[in-house]
Amino acid sequence: MRFFIAFLILVLSSGQMTAQKEKQRIQWVNGTVLNAEQQPVKRAIIYLDSVKTKIKTNKKGQFKIGLKASNKTISAYAWNYGIVTEVYQGDNGMLLVFPESESVVSEEELQELGFETKVKRAKKEPKDYSQYLTMYQLIATEIPGARVNGTTIQLVPVNSVQAGQDPLIIVDGTPVSSLEFIFPREVASVRVLRDDAASFYGSRGANGVLLIRMKN
Repeated sequence: MRFFIAFLILVLSSGQMTAQKEKQRIQWVNGTVLNAEQQPVKRAIIYLDSVKTKIKTNKKGQFKIGLKASNKTISAYAWNYGIVTEVYQGDNGMLLVFPESESVVSEEELQELGFETKVKRAKKEPKDYSQYLTMYQLIATEIPGARVNGTTIQLVPVNSVQAGQDPLIIVDGTPVSSLEFIFPREVASVRVLRDDAASFYGSRGANGVLLIRMKN
């Protein structure tokens, strides 16, 4: 009896996982955008469920986009034609045709109609530096051109390196004098500014700048 119950739970779990995977599966759709004269509309911006994407039509008015089963509508926006929207029916091809109309809407007016006109950027996951024991080990390994001798750091090439002086170190916008109390596992990113890029910090950036961002 216990074996049967365990088997039943396994089957149900497997069915749920399969259904979830089906729901998340991407359907690639090829679309075409035309004007009222059946001519292709190039550089039309594609909106998915009223949210702006980075996708634009080519010179033939064609585009390709990946959709999930949860997606409902596809829209095309052109500054000289306005906006046209079609309901996604699950097909792998779509045709969007602008109607004959003299009313053209701007992107500001699209916002008033409920469209999101700014592309949402995917949040970049912080890098994992937990394999390093110290920041000096991290910098020596991860930063090209960094020379580390004990707790002394030199960034090369830097046009005006002053012997015996470390680069300017800035952690979350605040200059610090030491890396002794910063743990690599808590660091989200490390970036280097050299030469002209470091000139923003004046003489303090003469030996380069280490910009460190910590995880929240």
